[in-house]
Amino acid sequence: MNDPIVPFPKFGAGTGLHRVKFIADAMELDLAAFAPRACAVTGSNGKGSVAAMTASILAAEKTNVGLFTSPHLYSIRERFRIDGDPIDENALAAHWEKVLKACARYQEDHASDQIGGFEFLFLVAASWFAEQRCEFIVWEAGIGGRLDTTRLIRARQAALVSLDFEHTKLLGETLEEIAYQKIDIAPPGGKIFIGPCAGDLKARLEIHAALNGVEPVFVHENDAWCDSGDSAHIDVDLRGAVLRIAPPLAGPHQRSNAAIAAHLAYDILRADFVSDQNARSAVIAGLAATHWPGRLEKIETSPPIVVDVGHTPDGIRLARAGFEERHAPCVLVCGVSQDKSADAIIAQLAPGFRVIICAAALHKGAPPAEIAAMARVANPDAEIIVAEDMKDARNTALHRAQALNGSVYVAGGLFLAAEFAASHRGLDPARLRFF
Repeated sequence: MNDPIVPFPKFGAGTGLHRVKFIADAMELDLAAFAPRACAVTGSNGKGSVAAMTASILAAEKTNVGLFTSPHLYSIRERFRIDGDPIDENALAAHWEKVLKACARYQEDHASDQIGGFEFLFLVAASWFAEQRCEFIVWEAGIGGRLDTTRLIRARQAALVSLDFEHTKLLGETLEEIAYQKIDIAPPGGKIFIGPCAGDLKARLEIHAALNGVEPVFVHENDAWCDSGDSAHIDVDLRGAVLRIAPPLAGPHQRSNAAIAAHLAYDILRADFVSDQNARSAVIAGLAATHWPGRLEKIETSPPIVVDVGHTPDGIRLARAGFEERHAPCVLVCGVSQDKSADAIIAQLAPGFRVIICAAALHKGAPPAEIAAMARVANPDAEIIVAEDMKDARNTALHRAQALNGSVYVAGGLFLAAEFAASHRGLDPARLRFF
């Protein structure tokens, strides 16, 4: 079975909380019933990693733990998981059809109130999780928080992983405005675990949270960091007791993400009357079991090929730092989506590489000649190659890395990374369906 095509545009008409609530009620799907057993994760970068680590920790102590994330890399089924396993094709087809019928009935009576694709997928997840009676569910936000569909869950515990300039027309032109949008994913009476932020912004977030009746927890205030290459670890202060954790994903940014996930999952387990010892053991076991593809993922060892799905300038910067912890820059395969800040992304990526291969993803890829021009400015000493397609980019990268006895780094956007990895595994990138 091929992945079904999402039958609605990515964004609906304006904010869609009202129509999602209406459709859920018509389906007799009680979104509020998820609240006591749910957490929500938002942020500009890293929210998928934190969501995956949090779900893995919870699954180390409990069974039947749901996880809703976006976007996907190879199959839309990846967005819906229970205990790490994606939804099977038959279950996806059944809930897809059920939600589609409910949406069609709504659209018949509200023709101008266009349903959004993320709203549709959220309802598919909620329908499946409700049927499966999940013990816990981790919901990753799509965009923002205040206007995000996942806010309807009213999860009592949430996380704000990081902040960067993104979707500014919707979320605001300043980091402060963006932060306010995202922190509002937590309902009054809830708690939100917040990643690193500057002192002035931290103070403003504390005030904003207090005004909304939300408890903010700045998770790194009492954590100790030890950066020592492959043995890097974090001493996390969990309610006054220190737990040493090893981040399961590569890169310094993933140490912060692991700490946030540890705090969030530990708090959820303790609130569920899990003993301190068992909750701490779950943190260790769950992090060790975490697998989250596309995040500085090594897809080949000889020569080393590492792919990363980062797509904002700051995300690109952090991921590259993680790559350089283990590999010297040699061959870069890069490309940027048409709607992203290509100049800023290439400026972060290009310096230091000996060979730069510019490629365009079939999905939304900017012309490789334009990327090549930016790369020449950012790194005039590099050999610049414009690839005909992803297969050509992959074959050229392997040849040049073998000749130079170096590594290959594939970065610049999710679609580029996914299509390159698919090509490397013998799959046809044209068969991938993104949303």
